[in-house]
Amino acid sequence: MLGRWIGKFILATLVFVSLVGAAAAQSRIALVIGNSAYRNAQALPTAHGDAAVVAETMRAAGYEVIELRDLHLDDIGPAMRDFLDKVAAAGPQGVAFVYFSGYAAQSQGQNYLVPVDAQIGRDSDVPLQALRLSDLIQEMMSLPAAARLVVLDGARDHGFGRGTAQAVPRGLAVMDVPEGMLIASSAAPGALAVDGDASYSIYTGALVTAMRQPGLDMEQIFKAARLQVNQATGAARRPG
Repeated sequence: MLGRWIGKFILATLVFVSLVGAAAAQSRIALVIGNSAYRNAQALPTAHGDAAVVAETMRAAGYEVIELRDLHLDDIGPAMRDFLDKVAAAGPQGVAFVYFSGYAAQSQGQNYLVPVDAQIGRDSDVPLQALRLSDLIQEMMSLPAAARLVVLDGARDHGFGRGTAQAVPRGLAVMDVPEGMLIASSAAPGALAVDGDASYSIYTGALVTAMRQPGLDMEQIFKAARLQVNQATGAARRPG
């Protein structure tokens, strides 16, 4: 079992082909975002390193990579549109991969990716200041891609609204993941991940290590990453 974060996926590319395996007939597009320099929250030292190592891994696997850092709210829409246009152009044999390292937040049961200039002082600010993840997922599902994957390293202690009656809940909310989509997170719903002291987070380091092992399918990649995170944190944190 991959847990509640990973929906049913029946496409052959997800079941039988490694994320980084050879597939000459496929056009592979990866959007990789590392948000570190937050203006109104603690900076995230590992986010740029997270994005860099994931982008390097995806390029080595033959993906066309859109690598972005420190996105502002006004940057998010154009960045997503560029990515989605490339996925659409890839057609039904395309593979769409999104990776985000930064702060993610939940509000009213929805998850959001937080830009670096977000001003979030209470729960009701989140939908106005961040990208709703379900909107991105809906857009990805509308495209005739062979496989769609989203990896979130965003379950961090943002502290938005802390000490107020309208503080933003910690961790991420449980999501209903549509068939044909795979979503993985650095922590289970409601929990927080541990970044560690390396140049990239414990979760991203574990994930990249597994992705670079030849012959692993998707289930094996995420199981290997979870095991490595558990070992590194003394089982204190479990990816979702």
